[in-house]
Amino acid sequence: MSCYFQVNDEDVWNPSNSVAQIFLGQADTLSRSVGEQSGLGPVIEDECEINLPQFVKFTNILVKAYQDSNNRPFRSLLDGVIAISLVLIERGGGAVDSITPEYADMWAELRANHARSMPTG
Repeated sequence: MSCYFQVNDEDVWNPSNSVAQIFLGQADTLSRSVGEQSGLGPVIEDECEINLPQFVKFTNILVKAYQDSNNRPFRSLLDGVIAISLVLIERGGGAVDSITPEYADMWAELRANHARSMPTG
């Protein structure tokens, strides 16, 4: 079984249900932590609709929190969710504007590495 993450009914990721549930759980926890809705809808009939503007806003907050922190455990907890989010945003036609120049290469590499192993269908 798998779950389809969609932006405007376009499939942007098709992970297994267990991976989808872990990602959604992490995003939900981070959403509560930063006080901002994630933009990720509930899974209904194996589909999760992404509200792209809200998801971009949420991801920008996470990126800024990561870049502003020097706490390694905190950063470690964020980087996987951010990397996956960057792939989903790119595939959905959005962009994250909070990436600072000193982190641009790091985020680009993480996004590219994750994208190669994130099937869309």
